[in-house]
Amino acid sequence: MLSLFNTALEGTPCLMPFNDRLVPGELLGICGPHGAGKSTLIGLLAGLYRPTRGSICLDGQPLHCWPSSYRAQRISHVVAPPQSLADWRVRDLVGLGLLESCSRVTQHGASSPPCLPLAVETALNALDLQAMGDQRLGELDPENAQRAMIARSLCQVAAAPHCPFRQRRDNGILLLDLEPLAAEQEQRLLADLRTASRRHRLCIVAVISQCDASLACCDRVWWMDAGARCTNLTPAVRHVLKVQVIPPEPQTPHHKATNTTP
Repeated sequence: MLSLFNTALEGTPCLMPFNDRLVPGELLGICGPHGAGKSTLIGLLAGLYRPTRGSICLDGQPLHCWPSSYRAQRISHVVAPPQSLADWRVRDLVGLGLLESCSRVTQHGASSPPCLPLAVETALNALDLQAMGDQRLGELDPENAQRAMIARSLCQVAAAPHCPFRQRRDNGILLLDLEPLAAEQEQRLLADLRTASRRHRLCIVAVISQCDASLACCDRVWWMDAGARCTNLTPAVRHVLKVQVIPPEPQTPHHKATNTTP
C-alpha cells in the first residue's frame, strides 16, 4: 500500500499538499492540462522526488527507507520506450523486468529465476502481445511498443507469484507516464490495464487524456491543475467523474412512524 500524508513538493517542480492512498486492484487515472503536475506526481510516487512536506509511505514506512531491491518488487515506473532498447526482442525485454526485481538471483548462483518463462508469457498475454514476442521493440508501432514496456513492468512486480527469489508477491504498483496515444488506442490499453489490475491485485496509475471514454475506463481519477489536485470541476467533468470525485451522501434510514396508541 502506498499512502500520501499531506504530501507536497516546494520549489521547482511544485506539488500542493494532499492526502490519499493507492488501492490494490484499481486503475487510477491522472489527467489535467499541460504543466498541471501530472509527471511530477508520478515521479513522487516512484520515489524520484522526496516530499519537502508530509510523507509518502510504502507499507507503513517512508518510501525512501526501503532498500531499492524491495521497492523494485513493489513499484515500477513505466516511461516511453528509449531508443537504446530498440534492438531488444520483446520477449527478452519483458523478462528483464523479473530479473531486475530478483536481486538475489546472482547470490544463489542462478542465471535466471526458474519461473522466468511462465512470468514472461503471463505478462505478454495480459498486454495482448503473444504474437509479437520475437519481434524487436523498434519494429513495433507506438501502441504496442508502450504495451511491451508495460509488460516488462508487469513482469517485474506481479507476473511471477511463485518466484522463490521474491520477498513480496502481491499488491504491486505500476506508474505509467507514457507518450499520448490516439483515443481508441488509449481506451483499448486502459481496458486491458483494468483487467490486469484486478487479476494481479495491482494498483495501476496512468497519465491519461481528458477524453470522456478514457476517464470512464478508470476506477478513480485525480484531476490535476497548477500542481494541485482539483475537486472543483465543471458540470460536464463531474457528469463523467461523478462516482470518482463526488463522495456519496450519507444515507439516513427512514422509518415509518408507528401508532403506539391503543
